Amino acid sequence: MKNISLSILLRGLACVILGFCPASAADVYLGLQAFGANGKALGVGLAPFNSDAQSAEVSRTMRSVMREDLLFEHLFNVVEGGTAPTDKLDSISWNGLGAQVVVGANVKTAGGQVTLECKIYDVSTGKILWSKEGSNSASGVRRLVHLLSDQVTFQLSGQPGVAHTKIVFVNNRSHHKEVYVMDYDGANTQQVTSNHSINLVPKFSPDGKAIAFTSYKAGNPDTFVMDAYGGNVHELSGRQGLNTAAAWSPDGNSLCLTLSRGGDPELYLLDRSGRIIRRLTYSPGIDTSPSFSPNGQQIAFVSDRSGSPELYVMDITGANAQRLTYGQWVDAPAWSPRGDLIVYERQRSQGRYDIWLIDPSGRNNHVVSEAGSRNENPTWSPGGRFIVFSSDRDGRNKICLMVADGTSPHCVSEVAGESTTPSWGP
Repeated sequence: MKNISLSILLRGLACVILGFCPASAADVYLGLQAFGANGKALGVGLAPFNSDAQSAEVSRTMRSVMREDLLFEHLFNVVEGGTAPTDKLDSISWNGLGAQVVVGANVKTAGGQVTLECKIYDVSTGKILWSKEGSNSASGVRRLVHLLSDQVTFQLSGQPGVAHTKIVFVNNRSHHKEVYVMDYDGANTQQVTSNHSINLVPKFSPDGKAIAFTSYKAGNPDTFVMDAYGGNVHELSGRQGLNTAAAWSPDGNSLCLTLSRGGDPELYLLDRSGRIIRRLTYSPGIDTSPSFSPNGQQIAFVSDRSGSPELYVMDITGANAQRLTYGQWVDAPAWSPRGDLIVYERQRSQGRYDIWLIDPSGRNNHVVSEAGSRNENPTWSPGGRFIVFSSDRDGRNKICLMVADGTSPHCVSEVAGESTTPSWGP
């Protein structure tokens, strides 16, 4: 049996991150050191969840959700087939399956509430390394599992998971372009605007509590801000002409917009009340699609000042604009949360686009999406390990996800109609 070196660092994060407290007195991060000679992915056994007969169906559903959450992270070698731990772990059988740790759980239902107690076991010793318990209503079961899945991911890798995150996008199934919000995996889709108009390019604020979007509901392309579930809608900018393509600063205190104000579309920096802080561009042509660097000191944007839409980067003051692409037709740049890459869409042929990556200096420019379909509007997951985009690879535009290197692409939105312009929030 291979040995695992475990270093346990106490961290009081559970109540803040999850909204419920751990079963033990202190939360832990399990620093699982390298095991084996070749540094393979950690073998994580996912055991059947224990439950009584009354809770059996919801238990199976919860385990299925956690399985998909852990597989999506692409951090572990998830193995199955061992028995559920009761009084103790069957270390021999789980070791034979290639597991170094095992995730087990107990599920109970009572009074309309579902309780999930999750544990991580060390296969080499059979001891419990970490445990946490949480509860929610029956309608909130998926949310509960997503939160615990992310804690398991954090405990085993040190990286925050994305299972609890949300994606906002536009869909036209109502014959109007309305804004929708869904879980990262496409579940729990909710329509959050109902103004029977054209709503475009929604963007989550950095804290996930607000969404900025463009709407024609007053007859002009104006920018509005609402809370994450559609309430408290207020106008950010309703100036003459274009008010569109809002991008949040990393601290959430300002936004960069394209405003035309009766002239060329230029980029402006606005505060949360809609007051113009400064004008950033002064070039002839169109400047649009801004995206802040994670340190808030630079903005990537698209301009056709050279004759065709190309990718540029400038300082937050508007100075030192540098062109990154040449002879291309590009749009929709998004700066990685890690700061090392910018993702954008580039036209392959008339009306057909691919997803490309480039570093902020203009080097290492390469395609990451599959050819043969229309792939557009890429943005990053929190943490920068995944990309969300819209694609018509299944015949109509859906919201799709892939690892940042272009692997494992798949679509997650099953809502009818065309789904476009996603933004991945915390």
